[in-house]
Amino acid sequence: MKRFLIVLLCLFFFCFKVDAQQDEIVALCSQINADSLRANVEALEGFGSRYAFNENRKDIAEYLKSRLESYGFNVVLDSFYLEMEYPYSSGIMNSGWQYNVVGKKEGMWTEDTTIHLSAHYDAVSFKEGFENYFFVAPGADDNASGVAAVLEIARIFSDNAVSPIKTLVVDFFAAEEQGLKGSNDRITKTANPQWKEFIGGIINLDMVGYNTELNPQARKVNIIKYDGSEELTQMAVDYCGLYTSLLPMETYENNNASDSYIFNCYSVRAVFLSEHEFTPHYHTERDIVETLDFDYMKEITKLALALVYETAVNNNYVEVSLNETASSSAKDSFEAYPNPVSGTLHCRLPYFEDGCTLSLYSAEGKMILYSANKKGQTKMEIDLNGVENGIYFLRLESNSQAITKKIIVHH
Repeated sequence: MKRFLIVLLCLFFFCFKVDAQQDEIVALCSQINADSLRANVEALEGFGSRYAFNENRKDIAEYLKSRLESYGFNVVLDSFYLEMEYPYSSGIMNSGWQYNVVGKKEGMWTEDTTIHLSAHYDAVSFKEGFENYFFVAPGADDNASGVAAVLEIARIFSDNAVSPIKTLVVDFFAAEEQGLKGSNDRITKTANPQWKEFIGGIINLDMVGYNTELNPQARKVNIIKYDGSEELTQMAVDYCGLYTSLLPMETYENNNASDSYIFNCYSVRAVFLSEHEFTPHYHTERDIVETLDFDYMKEITKLALALVYETAVNNNYVEVSLNETASSSAKDSFEAYPNPVSGTLHCRLPYFEDGCTLSLYSAEGKMILYSANKKGQTKMEIDLNGVENGIYFLRLESNSQAITKKIIVHH
């Protein structure tokens, strides 16, 4: 009987944790804003052309860099030189530096296990013989829509102080239309052992805004899949029902037509989200913001947000261990009691000449409490009366140390 009760108790806490995670994702998804998505697309369309060899290409990259920085990412422009005949068989040779925009939010538990969220930002519009493609390439659906969704997820994570457990990497790829050149350069570098990065998966968005289906319950999304990525694919399918009004349509079709394909070629688990009804304005000067359905785009953005949260913020997918870097003496002198705690948590801190910080995170990676402690402070009390029951992580950080302790709150 005792063993049976223990099993029941474990099941209760597991179900409680799952419900709490789902509630958190639902709350975040509710903040996705159609007007914000539209503003993101309009800003990119406002550059006039995002053709890869247009002279404004670095200006666009710098704009995206500044947007991600405003959301708390550490961002670099990862450049590569591209020289090629394009359009193909045209006899026109193009050359110049291209700029992948790479933003990172370092994982609380691990730095070198990463989840990538990606979209390409370049565009073309030479289909049907349009001759002014060099200077007119609005690319609202292909692929300002994907970039807009990624920026919206970054905004919501920033507004809600969502901290990933694994390092979250946002990739805005350059020169996708020229044959996935940007993603090829990125993965070639990242796969090099000197980068010391294990990629747990990539969630790629490309063309997520076109829809003419008026019935919200009949709208579909393509879950474009890859062999070896079955868990990630199934997660996307399941999350359509949990967090969106979309009907998932699994397919291998066109899985080689966007940047996730290159990552999967390097055995990275990948999923590619795309509109189900293919836009008739593809690669033309008519691919403009007025052709998009932003309520539909909201639903695909919800799906992407849920996938990012589950893979990067929770620890159920590609599980990692706590990364404690403190010396043994500092660990021994850092105490938090009582544990489990029902009210006030008493903390005994190591002596740090420059002070330290204490942060309390939920099991899902959301910061609950934060305190900056004064130079030499060695004692602190934290009132947890308003904190819900559950498992939390108390993280102490100084200039040279990082220590994490598991705390159980039980009122």
